[in-house]
Amino acid sequence: MRVILAAAAAVLVLAGCTVPEPVARPNRVAPVVNPDGFITSPTPSPPVEQCPDPGLSLNPAGLARTQTPTVNRIRNDDKRLVVGVSQTAPLFSRRNLATGEATGFEVEIVRRIAQELFGEPIGANDPRLRLVSLPTGGRLTALDTAMNRAAREANATLKDIPVVDLVIADVSITCARVRTYGLRYSAPYLSTNTGLMVRQGDHDVHSPEDLGDRKVCSGSGTTNSDEMLQIRDRQRAEGKTPVIPVSVNDTSECLMLLQRGQVDAIYTDVLILAGFRLQDPTTVLLPYRDAKAGEAGIAISDEDTDLVRFVNGVLDAMRADGSLQAAYDNWFKTVDTRRPIPPSRYAD
Repeated sequence: MRVILAAAAAVLVLAGCTVPEPVARPNRVAPVVNPDGFITSPTPSPPVEQCPDPGLSLNPAGLARTQTPTVNRIRNDDKRLVVGVSQTAPLFSRRNLATGEATGFEVEIVRRIAQELFGEPIGANDPRLRLVSLPTGGRLTALDTAMNRAAREANATLKDIPVVDLVIADVSITCARVRTYGLRYSAPYLSTNTGLMVRQGDHDVHSPEDLGDRKVCSGSGTTNSDEMLQIRDRQRAEGKTPVIPVSVNDTSECLMLLQRGQVDAIYTDVLILAGFRLQDPTTVLLPYRDAKAGEAGIAISDEDTDLVRFVNGVLDAMRADGSLQAAYDNWFKTVDTRRPIPPSRYAD
């Protein structure tokens, strides 16, 4: 037996000696694998005409002199507030897979709205608050507006999207969304810049100008995706090698593609990127910040004006008692470039 074992060991040693040295792979600046589950962004639609400030919301003081059909329905008939959120955005809204509890900056705002609606604190498993996870690209279609109802009738694939009372998912305030979805915004509760994230070791990237002929990922239907298309078109017009915009149904999918090497950068709100950085410390959040700041508001059907006023009253109360600022500082404390919370602006 000893002879057999010794012979076997000798064969293994000889075999190990004949294994060829691995060939080093050259560095590559662009993905070489066609990724699954994403599409290159289409040509952008023509720009829409200018409109009044869409962040100019309805004054909560007017709630006392108006009817409140939506608030009464939620409070007395449905006995439940249904809210669309993005539960894949760390720091904003994310569900703990072990406990099932949702946490984040926007979750704290939603719980306060529900508390004011029903007159008492709302716990994690309280049936009076239902959080519905919506993908980035389809979140606003979930609102019960005339335009969305028409879209559902015309497109069978939209009929499976749940209907919600409001959407709070870092929704940028734009005129185009008001026109497209028939919605109204609350007063803004957040202001942020767009940033860039790359893989560790990608030292040659400092801004979108360094990403010519490389894939850059954003969530479909977002202002970030539109901006990336504009950057691409500008670079083409200037005779530069343009970026390759890539869109995904949910912005969180960009992180997966970056980790796989199937895109080279993520272009989205810096506060979202800060959450991705916590998920994967091997990523690099660059110092780059887009010069334009955007505001986020809670999206509500334009038919539910009483709910818009009610939500604005809650946001104003959170501003007054410091809880909005405290939640903001707590969840985004790792972002030293975070912008101040914008003030309320009301049309009446």
